[in-house]
Amino acid sequence: MSFFEPLRDFFHRRAGKNLNDASARVHLVNRRQESPRGNFVFPGTDYLDDIEVAGQRVGQIDYGINPLGDRLYINMIEIEPALQGQGIGLGALWQLWLAHQVPIVPLYQYTASDGFWYRARQRFAAAGAVLEDELRGVDQMEREQQRWQHLVPEPEHERLIREYWEWVAAENAAGRPAGPGIR
Repeated sequence: MSFFEPLRDFFHRRAGKNLNDASARVHLVNRRQESPRGNFVFPGTDYLDDIEVAGQRVGQIDYGINPLGDRLYINMIEIEPALQGQGIGLGALWQLWLAHQVPIVPLYQYTASDGFWYRARQRFAAAGAVLEDELRGVDQMEREQQRWQHLVPEPEHERLIREYWEWVAAENAAGRPAGPGIR
């Protein structure tokens, strides 16, 4: 054990306590949970939660968890303009971290929110939590989706078309005509 490990643990606990305090007044209330084909995390689950403080809705957070269960993707965090800068968004992110314990990845981080994400990354890192760099652009998102494409169920019509063409290829390889009346 190095000299720095107890010191690092002390600061992680302290940063974690600060984030716990910030998130104690924030409550996430699930408004929608779905897994429609075509969404980024399909066949994972997309969520839309209201963010409440003292029983009042102050914003919302839109996020998804991929089917591997190893990343949580933040699509959007909206906080009422008059309440921004009070740690509500950070508290909501921390609650998601505590609930899922997987790296959090923002999608399309807007320039206006760069300061928020910078501070959030610093505070999460200080607490030993992982807030990864954003995914931006179709190429980055498609590369990320390739990690779970083996879990995406094939639609019935696509399966039938694929099986038909596999049968045609097998018939041609065997030297037989590909179908009735085809010579």
